[in-house]
Amino acid sequence: MAVPRTIGSFPATISERTTKNDRGLVQYSVTKVYLQGNQVTPSIGTTTTKEGKILTLVDININTKNGLSEVTSVFVGGDNTIPEYYEAVAQVAEEPIATHVAFTIATAGFGTSIIDACGGSTTEGTPASAGAVFDADGAFLYFSKKATNNFFGVVSFLTPQVSYKRIYSAGTAPSASNSNLVSHIITTVAGDPPTLPTGRNWMFTSLNWKNNGNGSVGQYEITEEYRGSGNSGWNNVIYYTD
Repeated sequence: MAVPRTIGSFPATISERTTKNDRGLVQYSVTKVYLQGNQVTPSIGTTTTKEGKILTLVDININTKNGLSEVTSVFVGGDNTIPEYYEAVAQVAEEPIATHVAFTIATAGFGTSIIDACGGSTTEGTPASAGAVFDADGAFLYFSKKATNNFFGVVSFLTPQVSYKRIYSAGTAPSASNSNLVSHIITTVAGDPPTLPTGRNWMFTSLNWKNNGNGSVGQYEITEEYRGSGNSGWNNVIYYTD
């Protein structure tokens, strides 16, 4: 093992090389010299970043001679690392009319409540003198033929629904703990999610990943998907919260 005379302290990097292997993946080799017994040997699977790409350690070679240890580490990664980016879609979805924010009480943006707009409320079994019919326990049932402003037959309304997607690369697949968060209410969403109106929150709805054909080495393309709730938020009794 030949050690350059210019080395004055240890550890010392004596060579670095970045190439592409026969599979078209980026291969980065680095050789460092340590005093024997003081060498640092990272674990296989350790990642590093080189030229903006995440590479994974696949091989280590140690050569010891004359009181020195020469450690060569070989990292390999995909040349198809994608930048982290985001997608968001705002559209409409159907919700039960009784969940409307102004169903019983007029709120900002609405001149009156739906109950007032349809001609008031009544209890089922009593003369149909009003538009909104409730059961004896106070649960909304339907709009009667007495309903004004064309509310008769209405059962739902269109409300804004926001979905958000985060796509990024990583050197390893998502952990089981991350996978188990699917269907959970998420208080802090990574990346650049849209801001939801007060009262609404996010649910983690999907986690997908692929290795881009590089076997156990290289880049994982990971996609996280989130869905915004309706006006009242996701029910934290039905769903776990992170």
